Amino acid sequence: MSFNDLDLNLLRVFDVMMREGSVTRTAHELGRTQSAISHSLSRLRHLFHDKLFTRDGGVMRPTPRAVELLPDISAGLAAIRASIDRHQIFDPATTRRNFRVGLTDYHAMIIIPRLLREFSMQAPHATLNIIPAHGIEIASSLHLRQIDCALTGAVIKDDPSLLKIELGQDRLFCAVWSGSEIARSTMSLETYLSAPHLQVSADGMSNGLADVALKELGLRRNVVATISNYLALPWVLRGTELIAHCGDGVLQILDEASEVTLLSPPLPIPNVSAWLLLHPQMAADPGTVWLKEILSNIYSDSQTKKNDILEKRNS
Repeated sequence: MSFNDLDLNLLRVFDVMMREGSVTRTAHELGRTQSAISHSLSRLRHLFHDKLFTRDGGVMRPTPRAVELLPDISAGLAAIRASIDRHQIFDPATTRRNFRVGLTDYHAMIIIPRLLREFSMQAPHATLNIIPAHGIEIASSLHLRQIDCALTGAVIKDDPSLLKIELGQDRLFCAVWSGSEIARSTMSLETYLSAPHLQVSADGMSNGLADVALKELGLRRNVVATISNYLALPWVLRGTELIAHCGDGVLQILDEASEVTLLSPPLPIPNVSAWLLLHPQMAADPGTVWLKEILSNIYSDSQTKKNDILEKRNS
């Protein structure tokens, strides 16, 4: 049997058999007779020159060759299913599509818990992959359709080939260890400039908005180290006099156990915009529109929660 003679329904039989381990259950799920499933298995064995499944009591056990084939066949069927879903009437309650979202670690730690709850509730049969979103890699991933959309900061907001929706803005604060001398004193410009700084930078080299603001004043801060993500910030700051910058969105996840205090910087620093990015050709795709609405609503709710915390903090 050559590829030209292949009936793709055979691969569906293989995929379900790997999951169910039973001719009876496979026949039931596919709406076919047990005899038809047995015939399909015979054709699959001829195609792959392997038994594929051997009976062990009441269970059909896959052979090593079947285990080897499973990832490629399952991924191929999932891609075909997603392509068909994308061009039919979209219903999140029934779709089996795989969605891929690019998130910076800053946005991820704020919205992932709510995103996973909303996604699984509205689309119980779909799957979601959350992909790290870093700088220019985001644009490339969107152009290559490796991700459906991305939520990121202002790094690539000037890319004219992408559709950009501004969801909101975060104000930059100085994050310090709660037990530090800096946390117990006034954050003056002199204190700020003399203290060691920790820069959060995915590539270990990029300057932050604080550096741009300082440069306009003819000043520089003392950056002694960089880390690649915000998730490690509480542990890195603990027991030090380091200053790091982060958006006020982290107020929603900080507690006493984090031992992080947020202080207003002693100089004006521009706010950080949150941008939802997608390829223009995906703007009319019903599935992408649905996912975009979920992300937009979650971000809007998080902004409301953040502003409530800021209001209580300032009262």
